[in-house]
Amino acid sequence: MLLDAGAAELVAVGTDRLTMSAVARRSGLTTGALYSRYDNVGELAAAVWTSRVREQHHALLDIAIRGLVERDRSVSLDHLCDELGSPSDMTLLAVELLATARRIDELEEVVALDVREWLADWRAGPRARDQRRRAQVILTLATVWGAVLHEIPSQRRRDWSSVTKNLRWSFAQPYDKPSQPLVADSVGPVLAHTGNDLQDTLIDSVASVVARVGFERATATRIARRAGVTAGSIYARYRTKEELLDHAVETLLSTRFTDDFAANRDTFGAVDPGSATARVVGGYLSAPRREWRRFRIEAQLAARHRSQLAGAMDRIQEAAIGEYLDFLGAKTPEARAELDMIARYAQVIPLGLAFVDLIVPGVPGIDWRLVLGPLLSPPREP
Repeated sequence: MLLDAGAAELVAVGTDRLTMSAVARRSGLTTGALYSRYDNVGELAAAVWTSRVREQHHALLDIAIRGLVERDRSVSLDHLCDELGSPSDMTLLAVELLATARRIDELEEVVALDVREWLADWRAGPRARDQRRRAQVILTLATVWGAVLHEIPSQRRRDWSSVTKNLRWSFAQPYDKPSQPLVADSVGPVLAHTGNDLQDTLIDSVASVVARVGFERATATRIARRAGVTAGSIYARYRTKEELLDHAVETLLSTRFTDDFAANRDTFGAVDPGSATARVVGGYLSAPRREWRRFRIEAQLAARHRSQLAGAMDRIQEAAIGEYLDFLGAKTPEARAELDMIARYAQVIPLGLAFVDLIVPGVPGIDWRLVLGPLLSPPREP
């Protein structure tokens, strides 16, 4: 009863707002009954992961690896595509527990070990001998987790089967290991440029604090201290802390999508688009963008419980998709529908890779040409 109540409360409010008293009320038992089994919310969250979430989520990931990486035709990808198009509460909870484990010690202890063991079982750990297979497994994880995160603000049901089919096809294509090491694009941190110095400072401070502690724990005092101003400076410009948080997401996400579109647009005209995209991905996964990546993930997760933020993020995501479709030459509704998933996958991959980097060691060091070359490069002459 306590575990079921804990899982239900986590689905309803998220890890950062989980309280022992709320779980006790939901279960119909006393807080004493809860504390007699779990010392704190961290231990409870870890128990929910272990007994209610882990096996089900691992089973979903197993389907993805067997069906895509190992190309087992006996494995139906229907359930996987259903979960990507309309994630269940348990899938959403799994993603949230994986993401927030880094700041909850009791949860991190079990999640980190489980992830390492799962990767080792699929021969895709940091010391894997077959680096192309490891890259394929990591890209598959990025596709699953990135699609789930992408769908949170929109809550529209989409058919991801074309993406899974193309991914499985690309994994089967021959591709030689590059003779030269991958040189990632040189990038800087993601910063606000609104034209107002104080506003830029506050937005950048929001990104820094949220990247570390999440939206719920990003207090006005903490943001102000990071910005080197008083909390009153925030309320002189924003009615509430939530208004500042939402504005920070809108400002930085819009800027990032515009810059990403410019970078990705150049890869379409490259002689070797797979290698060009791998350099972009390498830059995205570099140290200067670590804070931005974590802020973006926290924003996607927060959209589950903040309807206004979800609406703003959905508008920004869809506007960016529209720009991609215009660039790809999609003029008619039929053409736009046909190319929609290509444009959408361009959003999903960096988001998914940022998520994988949270919990899987060594992701920035992967040579992404091993998977993006076959996926994006034109076929070689016979």
